Amino acid sequence: MFFVRLLLVLPLCMQAAEPPGRAHWLSVADRLIQAPPDAFPFNWGEGVQWIGLMKVYERTRDTRYLDYMERWTALHISKDVRVLLNITGTPHSREHSAYCGHWSPATAILYLNRARPKPEYSRLAAQVAEFISTKAERSPAGGLGHWEGSHQLWVDTLYMACPLLAGVGRDQNKPAYIEDAARQVLIYAPPLQDPKAGLFYHMWDWQTKDRTPALWGRGNGWILMSIADVIEVLESKDPLYRKLMHVAQRMIEGLARTRDPDGMWHTVLDDPKSYPETSATAMFCYAIHKLVRLGALAPSHAKLVEPGWRTIQGRYVKEGLVTGVSAGTAPRGHDYYRSLPAGTETWGTGSYLMAGSEIYR
Repeated sequence: MFFVRLLLVLPLCMQAAEPPGRAHWLSVADRLIQAPPDAFPFNWGEGVQWIGLMKVYERTRDTRYLDYMERWTALHISKDVRVLLNITGTPHSREHSAYCGHWSPATAILYLNRARPKPEYSRLAAQVAEFISTKAERSPAGGLGHWEGSHQLWVDTLYMACPLLAGVGRDQNKPAYIEDAARQVLIYAPPLQDPKAGLFYHMWDWQTKDRTPALWGRGNGWILMSIADVIEVLESKDPLYRKLMHVAQRMIEGLARTRDPDGMWHTVLDDPKSYPETSATAMFCYAIHKLVRLGALAPSHAKLVEPGWRTIQGRYVKEGLVTGVSAGTAPRGHDYYRSLPAGTETWGTGSYLMAGSEIYR
């Protein structure tokens, strides 16, 4: 009789073990796939959003998310890659030619190919990675420019490029891509990582040597996520692994000094008068939990981001929408970052879904 009672109770115990907040996390993915796929263009915010959705699929194996991603991809996959990347753009077009914001959707399509392999998915990811590797503008040191003719290193560019290069490098056995992804972070660090704060500024112009003055929150999120995704494909004995983790550890020390009492990080990290910002906090959650999972950081590091995740869940997720996300951001001064509106944005949705994919493993 004891064993019968135990068997009856087990499902209830297992159900009670559901992590708190997981249903809240999934509500965002479920609301997202209610929108018509053609509402989202082939651009950087959407790329981050689809990376997040694909990571929800990886955790849940719920094919609704995969089906939706396929429907969105079908709207773009037949287009010439030169059109998708705006390689044919001119100075008079709406967007800069070869703008890096069109690279990140290829990362999500690479993840889609891992789940449902199709030659056209693999080909698109490879074409975009090949463009980054051989044709994108680069600084004299080899750092990727934000668009053709920009002559500027923007920290945003790292996340547009590094996960794709690392992923294609792994999937298609191109170690030079993986090395390039790692070296991008190391090229960006000398002009942009503050030696005392350990945190990064937004932009450096390699011609004028001008650098923006603010330690932008989401910008540091782009970098730390890039490091986590590249570390995933590197051997721990690789010298690049150790160099990347040195950059990451200096950043984490700076984050520990700038976290607010609620566990959030502000849109200007060292300015507590600037507003708490959801996407930056979610990005730090994703990257640090992933680095812990990979064994690159001690488990104790997860405590740094856990309060922020609880605050996001309790205060910034409402009816399946992620709020408190700063608008699209150019590299400017402190007052500019503080004045940007905060609301619901594709990149905030994506970074939130990514964070949950590591927290609810």
